[in-house]
Amino acid sequence: MLVAVGVSLHAWIQPVEWKDPDTLYYQAKTLSYRGEDERAALFRAFHGPLADEILAAERESIRKNPDFQRHYTNPTWIEYSSRFFHRRIFVSLAAAAVYPIFGLRSVLTVSLLGYLLLSVALFALLRRRFKPLTAGLVTVACLLAPPLQEWSFIPMTDSWGLLLETCALLAAVLVYDRGESWLAAWIGAMALVSITRDTSIIPLVAVACLCLHQRDRRSLLLLGSGVVAILPALLLWGNVSIRENLAFAFSGFNPPAEDSWKFVLHYYPQNLENLVRSDFDYGSKLGLEGPFWYLGLAIALVGAGIMVWRLRRADPFFRLATYSLLGAVVYVGLFGRYSEMRQELAFIPGLAVGLAVAGESGVQFLRERVQARQGAQVPADAPARETAAPGTS
Repeated sequence: MLVAVGVSLHAWIQPVEWKDPDTLYYQAKTLSYRGEDERAALFRAFHGPLADEILAAERESIRKNPDFQRHYTNPTWIEYSSRFFHRRIFVSLAAAAVYPIFGLRSVLTVSLLGYLLLSVALFALLRRRFKPLTAGLVTVACLLAPPLQEWSFIPMTDSWGLLLETCALLAAVLVYDRGESWLAAWIGAMALVSITRDTSIIPLVAVACLCLHQRDRRSLLLLGSGVVAILPALLLWGNVSIRENLAFAFSGFNPPAEDSWKFVLHYYPQNLENLVRSDFDYGSKLGLEGPFWYLGLAIALVGAGIMVWRLRRADPFFRLATYSLLGAVVYVGLFGRYSEMRQELAFIPGLAVGLAVAGESGVQFLRERVQARQGAQVPADAPARETAAPGTS
């Protein structure tokens, strides 16, 4: 928590960065919960000083490419893209509650609070199986991840989506470790994440795979109650179909001229290739942080490989963590387009466990090598050390 506070301190005191159009949608939704018309607040935001940085970036894009389609000054685009935010109400509701205190900083304040609480949730998840030092070091490493800081330090919902995903996985583990009374925490986390972001699919995929793997009562209860927990949000606010979401993304985030499955499947391979390539190149843009990024990622992937190899073991903690990585793959794949590492934040809980596994495995390997070397240095004809008789000091 202290590290999280120190790292995020500048974001608490510096001017709010409204550099992404999503921030304006969350701001407009916050104002709607305070009695304003959401549509009017949204259009006012895009035509006011909050959008200065966004509009400047768009003008620069048009200058470089005259064929670039206007987004943020196009009423049709603003109206169309608003459909993707209907169900994301939790952060805006929390921001509306603290608005009398923080004003225009309310959405950012809630986002930063999610970042701070993530430090506790991630540490608690890792402490289910790892020593305090290992859990603490891995949590700090995750908190320092550049994409997590980038998307948590502006008025967005990413920190809360990741926080609630982590809480859901922690609650699922506690159902196994401490009993079915923890189902209430699991249901609560799933219900909240369903009105925050679309990351509810990750713990659902994890428990579904666990249910197929173990075929036990608790896995079935987790899967069934998880589905029931997210249904109210889907029924009340609906959900943009996967096809519509992919068509919008593959059209350069413009209202698509065509949103058929034929269109989506035609452009999916090239967008997926660009996503993988851009993810791999991300570290090259981090300057001095780049080597640390690639080193941490390599260690985490080694740990993930060890986790896959250990799936035959009976511990549901490691099975859940491993299957959460599969859930994150599904989640990112359903978005299908590079998002500057926003969607990829969903990998953090599973990779954190992988990082801890790799760290402890490496320490154990080195300890065994040192012990083996020390044993080899003892002369074969050395006299045996006397041992005390039982019961004597």
